Amino acid sequence: MRIVRLKARTIRLICVATTLVFAVWHMGCAPSKAKPQNVLFITVDTLRADHLGCYGYKGVATPNVDVLAREGVLFERAIAQVPLTWPSHAAIFTGTYPFHNGVQDFTGQPLSANFRTLAESFQAHGYATGAVVSAFVLDRSWGLARGFDYYYDTFPGRDFLQKDLGLVDRKAGESVDKAIAWLEGNSHRPFFFWLHLFDPHSPYDPPEPYRSQYREHPYDGEVAYVDSQLGRLFDWLKHRPQGLYENTVVVFLSDHGESLGEHGEQEHGFFIYDSTVRVPLIIKPSARNKLAPGRLPTAVESISVAPTVLELVGIQDPIQKQFQSQSLLLLMTTRKGDTARTAYSETFYPFSSFGWSPLRGLHDSRYQFIEAPVPELYDFVQDPKEKDNLAPQNRDLTARLRAQLKQIESRYAPPLPASNAPGPNTEALEKLRALGYLAYRAQTPGSAPPSKLGDPKEKVAQYQAILRATDAFRSGNFSAGRALLLKVRAAEPRLYLVPFLLGEAASREANWQTAEQEFRRALELNPNFDQAMMGLARALSFQGKTDAAQELLKRALDVNPRNFRAWFELARTQAKSNPSASATSLEKVLSIQPNFAPAVRDLGLLAMGQGRYADAATHLEKAIELGLAEPATYNFLGISYSRTNRLEQAVESYRRALAADPNLAQAHLNLGFAYERLNQPVLAKQEYQTACRLDRAVCKLIANR
Repeated sequence: MRIVRLKARTIRLICVATTLVFAVWHMGCAPSKAKPQNVLFITVDTLRADHLGCYGYKGVATPNVDVLAREGVLFERAIAQVPLTWPSHAAIFTGTYPFHNGVQDFTGQPLSANFRTLAESFQAHGYATGAVVSAFVLDRSWGLARGFDYYYDTFPGRDFLQKDLGLVDRKAGESVDKAIAWLEGNSHRPFFFWLHLFDPHSPYDPPEPYRSQYREHPYDGEVAYVDSQLGRLFDWLKHRPQGLYENTVVVFLSDHGESLGEHGEQEHGFFIYDSTVRVPLIIKPSARNKLAPGRLPTAVESISVAPTVLELVGIQDPIQKQFQSQSLLLLMTTRKGDTARTAYSETFYPFSSFGWSPLRGLHDSRYQFIEAPVPELYDFVQDPKEKDNLAPQNRDLTARLRAQLKQIESRYAPPLPASNAPGPNTEALEKLRALGYLAYRAQTPGSAPPSKLGDPKEKVAQYQAILRATDAFRSGNFSAGRALLLKVRAAEPRLYLVPFLLGEAASREANWQTAEQEFRRALELNPNFDQAMMGLARALSFQGKTDAAQELLKRALDVNPRNFRAWFELARTQAKSNPSASATSLEKVLSIQPNFAPAVRDLGLLAMGQGRYADAATHLEKAIELGLAEPATYNFLGISYSRTNRLEQAVESYRRALAADPNLAQAHLNLGFAYERLNQPVLAKQEYQTACRLDRAVCKLIANR
């Protein structure tokens, strides 16, 4: 990796070069033994800059973020490098472009260990490091937990069974509670703390009173709710002794924005227009920095935040050789705009999920250029809604921005992958080579990418139909969802995502033969799609084809050894025939994601099957603690207590099971057994009678009682 040649000058060089900025000299040149500055790093998922009061929006009240903006430096044109949660955070915390670090969408590998993270840098310099992430899409298995002493990515176990994994999340209120609890125990040390809030992400469901106040605009209700919870955190910091807030650098930004219908897009990821890549960025320095508040109009990249933070707190670290964008400290200090500065953005989501063209873009002080089969150029000063494509009549400007884009791509081209590293399938490689995307080395300077792949602008109707189909499936309207996808299939027969989604829908209906057929179609179109492998394995397993299911799951693990869901599915297929192997697979799940409650529960069930009831109780207690408080889990825990002669605890556990499901005959029967052993025959008889009424098969078991 190359050192960024244009990286912001060190504070020491600024001191030597100029005497105009005494604050910088005082901060960086004078020897000091002052207490190290803290860093509070806040990312709010899916937050548009133009939906905050400090950015001029009148439709939502955001008083707490507005105060932060008045105390810090607000960047008016901060650009996310990719409009997807996990890839954007990987870019932010490594200071590298997505095409360089390899995390370009959510179909790829975890972050390579070759990339150092901002948390690792702070940890190496003696900081306490903590994080609270509010969505499962940022769970530790993707690699961002490296460098954090504490990484809270625990979610209710029931959510893993009831929601799509991408929608497993936590409300801001609970996450702020966890943040304050960690800071309570660690603010006596210099700290680096990352708080991630997910609420503005769809589906928009703000709590009261924001649901009622913003009934017509629920997205804004989520934004207002997040602001209120950040206010609690800021108040806590401001009321701590010894100037905790004053000695803390606060960074506030979003990973990407949200399209609310602009250009036909709902949500984010498909396009790279301003609605999804322009993000809020506010940096409040500590009082020691003596930097005046203000606003800067320069186009800046979110990957500039990591180098800026390290420079603000005066840390020198090996990660600085990795950074690929300049620190913002010089801009913050001099307040001189930098019209030569540009900001890159990309999305490979249309390519990796649909087989259409990727999009790459470049922002400068006035224009945004988008490289697509039909190139686009917008003057965001005169045309902030990006409706008038200027590319056809501005060929010279288009060519200049395209050349700058290619220069960035070639300068930071990723290293060639190891020969044994998994990668795209052959067809995908050929498409990428045709477009010059493999390490950005295939294209010759000045040549436009061939327009062989579909332009996302022309495919947005199919894309929206797919989103509507997934919404229909989620609400249980399977016939409507299938109808939408079959229309898409007729127009786009090569889209592997269509049979995959049809297979998932068939699985939810327990139509395993149809699920098998659809998952096989998906794998014919994309042989390395590990999620389709997992879906097919599940369908085969439910049809009794266990060996074939296990082979598929092992293939999925060859593609991504840290796919803990594949390990979990493998454990399930092994449970009957090889409990020991199943336990090993479950332990592997928990080595990757220690808080995955279904795996903890299944370890308990395996222990029960082997007669190890004390161990079973320990696992089942933990599963319930992690949020898997289901009637069946309480029933199994009651059995484990009963078999280890903890009868009072067994009774309590059975009662909890029945409070959740009064018609669970097994729990009534087991509660009757416990009462009988406690010499309470009347209560035992009542439970036996109820169990018999609910399930006639139980009557034979209690005929002589």
